[in-house]
Amino acid sequence: MTAKILEIDNVTVSFDGFKALNNLNFSMEPGELRVIIGPNGAGKTTFLDVITGKVRPTIGQARFKGRDLTSLKEHEISRLGIGRKFQTPRVYLNLTPRENLEISGNRNKTVFNTLFKKQPSSERKTIIELLETIGLTAQADTPAGLLSHGQKQWLEIGMLVAQAPDLLLVDEPVAGLTDEETERTGELLTALAESHSIIVIEHDMEFVRQIARKVTVLHEGSVLFEGSMSQVQTDPRVIEVYLGSAPSISAEQMTLLRIAASMAWSDGTLEREEKALMLERLSQQFASDREEQAHLREELETYLGKDIALEDLVPLLKTDEERELALKLSYEVICANQINPRESAEYQRLLQLLQLPSDVVNRAEQIISAGLAR
Repeated sequence: MTAKILEIDNVTVSFDGFKALNNLNFSMEPGELRVIIGPNGAGKTTFLDVITGKVRPTIGQARFKGRDLTSLKEHEISRLGIGRKFQTPRVYLNLTPRENLEISGNRNKTVFNTLFKKQPSSERKTIIELLETIGLTAQADTPAGLLSHGQKQWLEIGMLVAQAPDLLLVDEPVAGLTDEETERTGELLTALAESHSIIVIEHDMEFVRQIARKVTVLHEGSVLFEGSMSQVQTDPRVIEVYLGSAPSISAEQMTLLRIAASMAWSDGTLEREEKALMLERLSQQFASDREEQAHLREELETYLGKDIALEDLVPLLKTDEERELALKLSYEVICANQINPRESAEYQRLLQLLQLPSDVVNRAEQIISAGLAR
């Protein structure tokens, strides 16, 4: 059995009585890309500080590849194979990307040796490959101070990789980036995850959806929830933490809402009529009287997220009854939007994922069609 690359056991960090981390337990496998999310004050930065030795736990232990980190200094932890990228890029602005990478990868760590001593051909090849990986080949000999904010972020990530760490800690890599730069950063981190273990701290949920394989949610210094992004988005506890109030519906009902919403979003927009119909039908399913239904419609509108993969949502349905209800709600949304279900790629993909018998599908569609015809 492969040993965990990182283990955090019952770690508490207390600052003058305030517990930034509170009995935190966390672990990850080698080669894993893990995203950490949580509201402000959840303990995300302190979590990274403990791993890198900037902060020592009041109680508990942090281990990297089985070795206790709590007694080591920051530079000793770095040499073990842990690299950290902070929110603000830390690059040498007067040097070029090539020179920045050369300094980061040079074991002697002196500017003189790096810039004036002849570089071995193997190191030159490594730098060329790294420049290509981070997308800065064309800017290799341009002063880093002239790079865009996103390019500086990529350069710093490259500088970390040049140090050959086993674990990369990346703190809010897309803050202040354009949509195009954000997408490129996601592609970069996904590519690096093929050869590194990576922890990403991030607030941008669209970016998290792009890269997330497994998500850990921190709240008040502890792990609140772990799972796929779809599971995170449908968990009532997580919703309560982010929105400030607990939803009236269960995680299973939230999943049904997300699936129906994915049908409504299938053409790239969510029309007012589609939204009203979907909320009306869902409120009737989830609430018993008109007053509760009206309140629930207002609440449900808050949860209508976009771009949630059906492949992640459908496996969350636990029973045949839930799958059939998801089918009915989705079919009604598609038909109400005057889209031919047979021509809707999203609806056909849903049918494949639901794996319901054809007679069940036909019966459900007939029931909904008859109701819409009235």
